[in-house]
Amino acid sequence: MALNRSTLRTDITYLSRRVKPAARADTSAPAARAEASAAAPAPAAAPPSSAVSTAAPAAATSLSLSRTPAPASPAPAPSTVTTPAATTSAGARPVAAHRPTRLFPAPGIGETRLLNAQTPMIRLDRRQSAIGSLLVTGATSAAWESSKHVTGAMSVDGTVSGTSVTCPGNRPLVGYVDGTAVVALRHVRELRRALFIGHPSAPLSVEIFDGGTVTLPAADGETGHILSLTAIDGVIELRAEPVPARADAPLHWQEFGFSMTTQAAARRQGP
Repeated sequence: MALNRSTLRTDITYLSRRVKPAARADTSAPAARAEASAAAPAPAAAPPSSAVSTAAPAAATSLSLSRTPAPASPAPAPSTVTTPAATTSAGARPVAAHRPTRLFPAPGIGETRLLNAQTPMIRLDRRQSAIGSLLVTGATSAAWESSKHVTGAMSVDGTVSGTSVTCPGNRPLVGYVDGTAVVALRHVRELRRALFIGHPSAPLSVEIFDGGTVTLPAADGETGHILSLTAIDGVIELRAEPVPARADAPLHWQEFGFSMTTQAAARRQGP
């Protein structure tokens, strides 16, 4: 049976075929061509890649094989979670979030040269409190209390009371080097407080790694000053405490609540 290429198949709605020019040329009778055109109008021009019949829009719509673009994803909502590092503007360099503190304002070591009744206290910043060593010149004795409440004291001649606190590297947390009291600031978080007592007739001088210094004056009459050091969350405060000028070191320890720890108590309080 010969294949008829001159007419379109209208009984199959989901197929569409373009009549080839050669098939049109094979038609000898003009009447046959006119009859075929009247029976089925010629399809509209379509791109070669189209496989959908324009004569049946409903079927073409339901069976279209063309790829539809994916819907655009919605833009993400701005995050409301607070992170430790925040940015000031879009594309700006992240900056560390401000760390809240409950410490009241106090002058720094560069803002005053003398600790006395008028300026009794200064506070180091976190960098100054954690680098190098804090040196106290003129202290005849030093007492300390660690973060584990281990308490001890040492005099400039090497006499030790209570319990020593040794840091990693076998270095004392507070001790003496060539007659100068030294606090190892690298391990400042192991220190809770310290007390430095000098001779009534001589001043006490404090120095840190960047050259900052502050001085406690010598006793004026019956009143002198001793240096109190307190570590609060890794920040050091230095305070000049007025005391009787001629009092002994053990009396000062008792006045400030330093109860010397025995070796057995230190082992119980250790890790």
